[in-house]
Amino acid sequence: MEKMLDTLLEQLFEATNRLEQAVVQQDSDVDEWLEILNEREALIAQMKDTNIVNEALTTGQRQRLSLIDEVNQRLLAAMDSRKQGVQKQLNNVQRSKLAMNSYYDMGPSGYGAFFDRKK
Repeated sequence: MEKMLDTLLEQLFEATNRLEQAVVQQDSDVDEWLEILNEREALIAQMKDTNIVNEALTTGQRQRLSLIDEVNQRLLAAMDSRKQGVQKQLNNVQRSKLAMNSYYDMGPSGYGAFFDRKK
């Protein structure tokens, strides 16, 4: 049982590191993030099925969990930063679209002259 938990912790640690590398990468695909997150979720579910309480963990296992938690904290900050960047880009696109739509309304045309009918 202890050996199985060690294996699961090692797999969880590796998956967490892969996720961190994917998140930190500038052009990474979010679908790749989801695959790794699903893998981590499955590993955590397997660990919960082992029914080992926190007191039964060895010192090495506790250290491994501590390392995983540290990486998770960095991941949350990196994901939040990426989310804010995407939100900023989305806001810029929406502003540009709104500005363009205000000029695209069909109005009187003066044979090439431009009549400003901005709303």
